[in-house]
Amino acid sequence: MRLRNPRFLLPAVLVCALPTIPDEGQWLPQQIRAMNWTALEARGMQLTKDEFWHPTKGGVLSAAVQINGCSASFCSPNGLVVTNHHCGFGAVNALSTPEANYLRDGFVANDLEAELPAPNMEVYVVRRIENVTDRVLEAQAEASNDLERYQRTQQIIAELVQEGEQEPNTACSVESFFEGREYHRYFRTRIRDVRLSYAPPQAIGEYGGEVDNWEWPRHTGDFTFFRAYVAPDGTPREYDEANVPFEPEHFLKVSRDGVQEDDLVLIMGYPGQTERYLTSVAVQDREGIFYPLRLELFASIIDVLESHAQKGDQERLDYASLIKSLANVKKNAEGMIWGLDRNAVVARKTREEEQFRAWVAESPDREKQFGSILDDLIGLDLEQQQTTQKDLVLGLLLSSRINPWFRQLVDVVDLTLEDDSERGLRIAQRETEDFDSVQVGVLTLLLDQVRMLEGTDAFEGRNILEPDAQRTTESMVQEMLENSSLTTAEGRAALVRSGRQGVLDSEDPLVGLAVTMLRERAIYLRRNATFDGKRIALGKAWISAQQEWRGATFYPDANSTMRVSIASVKGYEPYDGAYFTPHTTVQGLVQKHTGQEPFDAPDALLAAAGEGAEDRRDSEYFDERIGDVPVCFLSDGDTTGGNSGSPVVNGKGELVGLNFDRVFQNVSGDYGWNAERSRNVSVDIRYVLWCLESVMPAHHLLKEMGVRD
Repeated sequence: MRLRNPRFLLPAVLVCALPTIPDEGQWLPQQIRAMNWTALEARGMQLTKDEFWHPTKGGVLSAAVQINGCSASFCSPNGLVVTNHHCGFGAVNALSTPEANYLRDGFVANDLEAELPAPNMEVYVVRRIENVTDRVLEAQAEASNDLERYQRTQQIIAELVQEGEQEPNTACSVESFFEGREYHRYFRTRIRDVRLSYAPPQAIGEYGGEVDNWEWPRHTGDFTFFRAYVAPDGTPREYDEANVPFEPEHFLKVSRDGVQEDDLVLIMGYPGQTERYLTSVAVQDREGIFYPLRLELFASIIDVLESHAQKGDQERLDYASLIKSLANVKKNAEGMIWGLDRNAVVARKTREEEQFRAWVAESPDREKQFGSILDDLIGLDLEQQQTTQKDLVLGLLLSSRINPWFRQLVDVVDLTLEDDSERGLRIAQRETEDFDSVQVGVLTLLLDQVRMLEGTDAFEGRNILEPDAQRTTESMVQEMLENSSLTTAEGRAALVRSGRQGVLDSEDPLVGLAVTMLRERAIYLRRNATFDGKRIALGKAWISAQQEWRGATFYPDANSTMRVSIASVKGYEPYDGAYFTPHTTVQGLVQKHTGQEPFDAPDALLAAAGEGAEDRRDSEYFDERIGDVPVCFLSDGDTTGGNSGSPVVNGKGELVGLNFDRVFQNVSGDYGWNAERSRNVSVDIRYVLWCLESVMPAHHLLKEMGVRD
């Protein structure tokens, strides 16, 4: 990674040396440096803290990058990037056709010229991070109410981003930590020319499919290789034939030795979001309202998509990526409901709150400083809970992925009302799929939900959907379509040309529906901006209280910034009487093979596997201690969404695996880490190398990574 005078300026109070090295926590880079390094060395760390990460020189951690919402890492000096198969799924899907189905059959570029430009894939490399807390807090101090506090926060963040992006080739963001007590500005290099180098067949990359998703034992080869390209002078630019491979300053050496039970591993990446410091009321809302409705809606949407995808090969490719993404969210919702209940998270939070209140009551100073903070937060959570269902349904209705045609229509109406005819026409005439059975089905089921919501969750203006309570939502939608001119690009363009007054005077039922949703969105945005403004004020006091109460081992919630989780390779007991070992093997993969999806291993893999472990004994990646070529392993790392593709390294800083999942019992880990059940799942790098050696050969990549002469 190219570092340009990087500076990490974090408050000393957050990085005090820890007497022990906990497996719980998604730690900031500077916090890792401030840990008790002797204790870390006793667990197996062989790098110095400067070798692992230095605030001005980078280090092993600097090889971890972001790629399209996932984590990844450089694994060669020539810009080779390795991440999960499911992180590259959309790009491989987009490159595939029924005639050249790389998703189904896999892809190998035997040289640089054969690598394929990966649609919409971008790699972000952190150059430096600055603490900008003072500037944000100064802006907030000028606010006179909650809404203004939020608005001033967004304004100063936008100014900081614009200021930072004056640097050439820079993508900036400002991230909040500790509920708004800290703000850091990230300077990143955005590499826009990313090409596919290697993808295993889908039957390897997602072996086990949704049956094994979030489960253990696991035998999924969840890996894919891309390559980052830049201009010959090293600056990022769009795809160009003259571009050359990016040369990162830091990349990971690939281990041939792997890991064993109890070995130290570190998961480096960009975890998306955790909510560890919520109140019991907020968690109860997630468990009882949000996740059950999310599960119900996503299951219904998937049914609509799958019925359409069964029509043919092209339809399967058209919807493969979306179905996979939504199925993952659905299984996540199931795990959240199960885990929050099974782990009694609400009851634990309630006990903690009682203990917190008792701790506050012990000191007059604490009473003065923190006496009302918990009640204030609970009051805010109760207020937000009143519209949980409405907010979820509205988000899906206006989702450009789930409901693209309707979102396009809403944008056209919105821009016309804003008198922005140029953008309105551009969007109105944008190519879109016909309003087919898929979009009719999705829109119908979401509007059906709108009709059922009551009380504080009811949509304002939903009377447009209730001319006759006895009619079905499907018949209403069909009538809207039949009586609307907006199902064609010409009709949408005509609406834009009619201007703002044309929209206001329109009797087109779809225009009326779009206007209703725009009003609801405006109410939502103002309501949540006010809530966020309140939470900014309350959050800083809440986190200060939490830190003082919980002590030194305090880490911020995940927010898609660079983090490190410290862990050990470890099995677990999912339920009474059962123990799962921390490794799976090729033998176990073959035993799962049925010849039918999702357990239909490719012929090339079965041929390479032979009849049994003895046939693989001559492989360089055969592990005598495990008795086979390993496939996946467990560790007790603290991970969440966004950690997909995270490089897992050993104490030498060598790449030993790629994180890609958690066990079902740990899905609810976003709300609390558990020593007995928190386990993350990684594909063993030796399985990746074995596939490149023996299954779908790519010897040039093995050589590039330094594991083959």
